[in-house]
Amino acid sequence: MSTIDTICLSRPEVTSVSCPSTLLGGDYSDERESLLKRLWGLYCELAAKRRSRLALGDMSEWQLKDIGVSEKDARQESIVPFWR
Repeated sequence: MSTIDTICLSRPEVTSVSCPSTLLGGDYSDERESLLKRLWGLYCELAAKRRSRLALGDMSEWQLKDIGVSEKDARQESIVPFWR
């Protein structure tokens, strides 16, 4: 388990919005809603990683010690891009 996993925030549940539509004569609202849910979930996950890494980089030495993370590990994790 990586350092970021130990402090990662849980993501809120996505609420669906029903909006029936037709595309090329067929009803694709379920597929579109599913795709949008997956994209929104991915965005939320990446945003949570970014926030967690920014918070990790801002923590003081005693805060890092309190959560059991070395300062070197925290600094290395805080510079990792959010998409990794």
